[in-house]
Amino acid sequence: MTESGNTNSNVPATIQRILDTRMEIMGEENPEELAFLHSVLAQCGFPYREPATRDYIRENGAMSLIVSAGHLFDQALKKPVLQGVPYGAKPRLLMIHLCTEAMRTQSATISVGDSMSAFMKELGLNVSGGSHGSIARFKEQLNRLAASRVQLIMNLEDRATVLNPAPIIKQFDVWFPTDPRQKTLWPSEVTLSGEFFETLKRHALPLDPRAIRALQHSARAIDVYTWLAHRLVRVRGKGGDRVSWQSLQSQFGPDISDTKNFKRHMIITLKQALAVYPQAKVRQVPGGILLGKSAPPIRKAISAG
Repeated sequence: MTESGNTNSNVPATIQRILDTRMEIMGEENPEELAFLHSVLAQCGFPYREPATRDYIRENGAMSLIVSAGHLFDQALKKPVLQGVPYGAKPRLLMIHLCTEAMRTQSATISVGDSMSAFMKELGLNVSGGSHGSIARFKEQLNRLAASRVQLIMNLEDRATVLNPAPIIKQFDVWFPTDPRQKTLWPSEVTLSGEFFETLKRHALPLDPRAIRALQHSARAIDVYTWLAHRLVRVRGKGGDRVSWQSLQSQFGPDISDTKNFKRHMIITLKQALAVYPQAKVRQVPGGILLGKSAPPIRKAISAG
């Protein structure tokens, strides 16, 4: 399902960026620095669209993710304000950044940066100001994530283990905006909860940061890439592991009700993810896809910090 990369002025910029990244990954050794994500978050992701409720529950096999909206103090209103549940690509990018920095420094406390624009540039995002610019939209999602309570639950048949009974982000210091029209806050330093940090050190999934930057605008493509990075090295079936379209829709298409529409979207998303994971052995078969045991997207021998 992968496609060979080439430069074509007629292809959309997003697709060209993915093709360029594929050529870079195939032509060079792995980068010196890795990206990381907690392996549970590679199996259960945040919502793609804003949920209608304060609690969002995502299940995938034995794993469950529960995200509950939380509050931040609003300096203008002088009271806590509900932030909503984080959704879309931006919270995923933030969690990869936080997990990566925590692994690199071997510390649960992460310095987010001196400014929103500097942090966004580090993630490879375009930066634009104004009330409808990318900075404002990104800041809103960061506030939602910082305020939310996220639980990771693993069903072990005879018992259920709550991997993170406290918020992922235990503490964060914030700067109050100097402009009174800016009602949102920006965390300058984030401290991960002790339990999340300890499980992260045991279950950190190595990722190629170039692939994450290439897929930055698609929450679904990020999810598929991180899922394949976790899943393909664990294929046990002699002839590979089959995954049905129904299972894929349950995991990656809870926001798409029509099966045919989901299948069309999923095939496109798979091609995007596979383009930046050349080692992946995935092919379409009747009723779904077949996963073959594959090398990880990046060598574990290259370690952070």
